Amino acid sequence: MTRINMESINFIDKKISIIFDQLWFQEDINTLRQQILNKIKDHQVIEIIQGADRESCRFTWLDTEFNLHFDYYSQSCWFNTHDEITSSKIQSLFDLLAQN
Repeated sequence: MTRINMESINFIDKKISIIFDQLWFQEDINTLRQQILNKIKDHQVIEIIQGADRESCRFTWLDTEFNLHFDYYSQSCWFNTHDEITSSKIQSLFDLLAQN
């Protein structure tokens, strides 16, 4: 597999979206997820949810629960918080990912 890199990262409407530099397949999601999560020191994966064309990873970082989603058909990758109360913490996650 050719290494797929993050091309851009954006923060819009309390969500972080990631665009990759090439098309990816369902089989690439494990590698992409690990590549992204490696940038988040001291995170703790809680659950990985696999669907037919979408996968999600629920994890904690800085005492906040986040979700990392991948949708193969739309080539989408995004983060959101688990609930509205903790959505203020997503800016810190964006700042961390944007600097790496």
